[in-house]
Amino acid sequence: MRIIILGPPGSGKGTIAEKLAKELKLFHFSPGELLREEVQKQTTLGKEIKQYLDKGELVPNAFVTQLVKLELKNKKNFILDGFPRSLEQAKDIDDLKITIVFAMDVSETIVLKRLAQRRICATGEHTYHRTILPPKKKGICDYDGTKLIQRKDDKPSTIKERFKVYRKETIPVIQYFKRKKLLDIIDGTQDPETVYTTVKRILHT
Repeated sequence: MRIIILGPPGSGKGTIAEKLAKELKLFHFSPGELLREEVQKQTTLGKEIKQYLDKGELVPNAFVTQLVKLELKNKKNFILDGFPRSLEQAKDIDDLKITIVFAMDVSETIVLKRLAQRRICATGEHTYHRTILPPKKKGICDYDGTKLIQRKDDKPSTIKERFKVYRKETIPVIQYFKRKKLLDIIDGTQDPETVYTTVKRILHT
């Protein structure tokens, strides 16, 4: 099974992808998280990536596509979280033979409210929401025990810019997968458990 989950920032795609990967034993890959890891390490590459992320812009297509194909080499079952983000990237991964694509549908207003409450663990691997999806222990990640923090790119001004980029770059991707009859649109305004149940039902039909 080869799944893609798309959606605007704060749509819940990472949470759903993480749960699916665990339950279905899929390799979970989020290019965005990998790019942020490089930024945290403050490598030369990370500093270059940071310039794009801080502005809410997309990292160049060729670089990210190459990174994805390298990570997925020899992987038969996987879930791609938040990728592809542009039509060029979508066409470049035709050879990956994707099984199904889920697109999370959430408005900008709801996303802005959500992200004000979103927190991630220090490793950047696990995402929480202070009211909808809180950790068992306040301020601490359930999985690795690290402190929960707010991402710099979760600021309202950056989110609005990311939404603008999403509408311009990623909406054509959704239309592309719709034409290929691979697309299922999911109502991302529902609570995470309901969304997850909906996705699983579609996968098993």
